Amino acid sequence: MKVIILSLTVLILFTFVSLCPAQEIPLEKAYSLYYKGKKDTAIKMMEDYVRDHPDARAFYFLGYAYYEMKQLDKAREYFTKAYKQDSFYSPMAGGKK
Repeated sequence: MKVIILSLTVLILFTFVSLCPAQEIPLEKAYSLYYKGKKDTAIKMMEDYVRDHPDARAFYFLGYAYYEMKQLDKAREYFTKAYKQDSFYSPMAGGKK
């Protein structure tokens, strides 16, 4: 759980310091809707966005959204896409060994 919270915090901070502000508008709007409880609308908006603009941050956002909704297959799909596009979104080892 700590890894997820840390990852989300890093994702949000990364979004605000992005070098492409024009692409931030759909991402920021989707984040805002998501955290206002309009998760289905935010997910639809982000899925539409990634069709034309494959973006690691958007893929990660979708993975996290589906993870929270307990749709683990979809979450894994989007987390994998994020990692393949940008190794910053590397899966981290968690749990007890």
